[in-house]
Amino acid sequence: MQAVQSWAGSAADKASTGPSGYLGTSPASRTMLLIAAFLVLRLGLAAVIPLSIDEAYAVVVSRSHSLSYFDHPPLGFALARLMADVTGCECRFAVRLPYVLLGSLSALLLFDLTRLAYGAAAAFWAVACYSVAPFFLISAGHFVVPDGPLNFFLLASAWLAAPMLLGGETRHGLLRWIGAGLALGLALMSKYQAGLFAISALTILVLTRSGRAQLRMPGPWLAAIVAALGLVPVMLWNMRHDWVSLAFQSGRGMATEGHLLHPANLGLTLLGQVAYLWPTVWLVAMACLWRAARPGASPADRFFLLIAAPQVVFFDLIALLSAHSLPHWSMSGFLFAFPLAGQWCRDFSRRHSGWLNTSLAVPAITVPLLAIGFAVQARTGAFTRPFFDRAPKFDINWQIVDWSTLSGKAGGSQGRARDTFVVASNWMQAARIGAAIGPAFPIQVLPGDPRHFQFMDDDRLNGSSAGFLIAALDSANEAASEKGYRDSLAGLFVASGPAWHVTQRVAGFPVFDILILPVKRADMTHTPPPGQTSTGTGGALP
Repeated sequence: MQAVQSWAGSAADKASTGPSGYLGTSPASRTMLLIAAFLVLRLGLAAVIPLSIDEAYAVVVSRSHSLSYFDHPPLGFALARLMADVTGCECRFAVRLPYVLLGSLSALLLFDLTRLAYGAAAAFWAVACYSVAPFFLISAGHFVVPDGPLNFFLLASAWLAAPMLLGGETRHGLLRWIGAGLALGLALMSKYQAGLFAISALTILVLTRSGRAQLRMPGPWLAAIVAALGLVPVMLWNMRHDWVSLAFQSGRGMATEGHLLHPANLGLTLLGQVAYLWPTVWLVAMACLWRAARPGASPADRFFLLIAAPQVVFFDLIALLSAHSLPHWSMSGFLFAFPLAGQWCRDFSRRHSGWLNTSLAVPAITVPLLAIGFAVQARTGAFTRPFFDRAPKFDINWQIVDWSTLSGKAGGSQGRARDTFVVASNWMQAARIGAAIGPAFPIQVLPGDPRHFQFMDDDRLNGSSAGFLIAALDSANEAASEKGYRDSLAGLFVASGPAWHVTQRVAGFPVFDILILPVKRADMTHTPPPGQTSTGTGGALP
């Protein structure tokens, strides 16, 4: 009983009304209001912001169902495809809905996990920090990316296992362990870095007294077996494709470019982490991780430290040793620093509630305003339209806006669609084009960087000889840009007619020109080589 009380927090802390400055509501009630408010915001953003390249890519390549994908395990793409198949619509709101909901459910899990460790007041502050962090508000809790499912299932796994590891909980222990293993397996099916969480879990089991006690029971072992099942589809797909996905991801993290250390890249990565979390949130999270590493830290502090720190340190080391890395790789580690930050904010609010409320109110206002401004710019170009005749380089360009002009040029018949294909120069433009024209036309990506397009099956490409090269032109030098695209066709396709340009506009504002060039295969009997095809099935080209 004493262990359970220690794990759950003192009765006085649980009964507290939380941070001062908020009247008449409990921490749980304020948390629900906070989660609901940000859910409404993200639903609105999901309805209006055009799909990003990564989102369009996920939607288009998942038209060809696969055990896994070139870039990531299957679940991050499969949720969007499930919504598209169920609703019959690849519209942005439908495909984003599961990721938005998982973002709010993650906040609920974070609240309860922190409440069990430090009390309801600390849990409120943990959710507040999570909610205002730009990465978790806009990307992981909104976009069609693997981070949303990854974060949810990692939190679910920790939430299920924590009572046994920190509170001595024995009721339903075996079921909880199996559930934790299932959640970890689903995390492994979302993103490869879930493997770091598995290593952290093993570390906790081996290094802590409660963990070693659990290892004498069947629960953790069954959890490990269940979790390993999440690797089966990924391993099967990679075995059939020469382990290309694992090679690609490891290559991204180990691109040294001839130098052993890359301090500039580490600096950029740290600045990215600061921006993704918000400066004050990042500072508190880092300070709390450092404090939890000192002697005398509580079991709960060590629990969150052993989950959070390995991921943060690992990806910071990758940034130092690699020429290229991305700041968001470490965000699933920072996710488990939020309970520590919530505890610190709870204690700090008792002495300096005004300063703390203000420090979180600023991002709570600023970050949503920035997100809304981004949505307005993406839909209207309002902030640059008064100063430029067409979209400048730093504006929202062809990488983010809908290529809706292509769908507007629809015509012809479904019979013609079966005989026509589209050629794209790379995976990014293929994603934008595929999302715009719908799945009626197969897409072939030129050699170079086709990503998962090279593994898609589409029998419609076999025997088809005529199609269209579609590409975005560089507004600064359209003639040279068009020549570059024509040259890239050498050996596979030849132009079969005059090209035409179509201007993509945002609210009437010209953004970029789209090149549409009729082509035919250089060898009329040629069928697409392995690794150069993509799919689709609605719409029609000019």
